[in-house]
Amino acid sequence: MNEQFLIDQIILHSQLYKKYQYKENEIGFYQNLEALRVLKGLSTQDNALDYAIAFTEGVKAA
Repeated sequence: MNEQFLIDQIILHSQLYKKYQYKENEIGFYQNLEALRVLKGLSTQDNALDYAIAFTEGVKAA
């Protein structure tokens, strides 16, 4: 999986969880966040979330 796919999935799961509060969406969010953390070699999931936010803001600005 590439980073764009993982970030898209993180956004999707967070929005679905916000709307429906399903546990499956929360689990999917953290699974994709962990996969992004491992893919980019980051030390914590907080760093992975910061990376995903920065990546999305960079895409919006372009």
